[in-house]
Amino acid sequence: MKTLLFLSTLLISLSTFASEVSGELFYTMPNGKLVNRSVTLTVPARGQGEVKLSGEKFNWSTDNFWSEQVNSETIFYAVFKTSFMNFKSTIALKGTYIKANNTIMYYGNMYKKSGHHEVNKNISDFKFSGGFNFIFDR
Repeated sequence: MKTLLFLSTLLISLSTFASEVSGELFYTMPNGKLVNRSVTLTVPARGQGEVKLSGEKFNWSTDNFWSEQVNSETIFYAVFKTSFMNFKSTIALKGTYIKANNTIMYYGNMYKKSGHHEVNKNISDFKFSGGFNFIFDR
């Protein structure tokens, strides 16, 4: 059974239903231009189910997510297998969150590896590709 402290904490704070959080991905294009993409992160109730990330032209989902505690900080991970124009990649989000009375903010880095890969809680061979930021107003 997967235990994900990040999702448990989020869901206790929000509700017992799946929650959608608006945000953005940002990364550098091959031509060197920095781009921002508006996206929505959907987290499952009680950490049971799939994490979904969707944008204007994509919809990713995964049940490969987990968290760990590092120096009192909860680090969370979500790994997606993606495809775009016959190119397959594995994308990993690694980040943390700040919880306040009025807002919960999620932020972190995005990593990429060519091809579809099984990931067992180790993204050390992925390459940095950008970041993300999500804000949920309570």
